[in-house]
Amino acid sequence: MKLLLAFTLLASGQETKPQPEISQARLDEMSVACRTPRKWLKHLAGEQVQFRPSPKARYEQVDCLLKQLRESAVPMKLGFVGNEQAPE
Repeated sequence: MKLLLAFTLLASGQETKPQPEISQARLDEMSVACRTPRKWLKHLAGEQVQFRPSPKARYEQVDCLLKQLRESAVPMKLGFVGNEQAPE
């Protein structure tokens, strides 16, 4: 009986931390931090985030947004839309 009680106490002591949620406001904050247009990041639904930088985007801006997304620890599905070629 003591073994069962100890297991129950250990299991109940392992609380899962609530995952932070993604929102358009949070994505906008990331855009402001990276000095990019807010339309580059769009919260679609649930964990879906659309990342659509300008074809003329600077590497540093794209890298900054990807770093912000990675460090946010927010569970999301990130999709890259399009692979347009920059106009000549």
